[in-house]
Amino acid sequence: DEGYVRGFLDLLSSCGYTAAAFCGEELCSMTTVIRDLSMETAPCSYLYAVATRERYRGHHLASRVLDFCVDNEQKNGRLVFTAPAEAGLFAWYDRTIGAEHIVSCRREHADYLPDAALLSIEKIDAGTYFGLREQILSSHPHVIAGKDYLRLTDCLCSYYGGGLYRIGASIAAVYPEEDTLRCQELLTGPDKEEDVIQTLLHTFRIRSIDYRTIGTGTDYIAAVSPFPRSDWFGLILD
Repeated sequence: DEGYVRGFLDLLSSCGYTAAAFCGEELCSMTTVIRDLSMETAPCSYLYAVATRERYRGHHLASRVLDFCVDNEQKNGRLVFTAPAEAGLFAWYDRTIGAEHIVSCRREHADYLPDAALLSIEKIDAGTYFGLREQILSSHPHVIAGKDYLRLTDCLCSYYGGGLYRIGASIAAVYPEEDTLRCQELLTGPDKEEDVIQTLLHTFRIRSIDYRTIGTGTDYIAAVSPFPRSDWFGLILD
């Protein structure tokens, strides 16, 4: 959808900048640096969508683009991280930019239960989500996602039929994918986690959910030192 792509790219550009390598006038390799994120200690930069054209792979172009980005961001006092699309890429990021594995959250799976207790649910905008997110995470160290970044997340989830939701006193960023609900972030207030999950499953009439939430688990980011280990990263686009 051309309109969606244009809107997504406009939102992406509002969150940071894109760095690229060219061969003549041809775009060969690129990544986007999302800067609308911060921690209590320092602002953050998220290296998103690293990509190289197939015929130019093997020439270390992505490494040079990432080196440029990391150097530029660190000179500006920013903490740098990325979320590799697959586990096999962690070693590459380690070699390329010296990134280390840091546990970002707990990833869980749950199935639909027919006789579950359900909560109220409504779709909300990025500004509302921002306020509720900060309220829920007020006593927990975390990466603060700015409103532009949340609009970007909402755009991505909405394209696939989801969005940002308030469930009882909890919030989630979700979208359906075949028989599974993909939940980029689930933050529960005083509600029971199971009730929140079942409300989402019943609302979308879908069989199962994969979700990220607070806690020690097996979901990692690749971060360039120095980087806090106790903060909630959670809401990542990959």
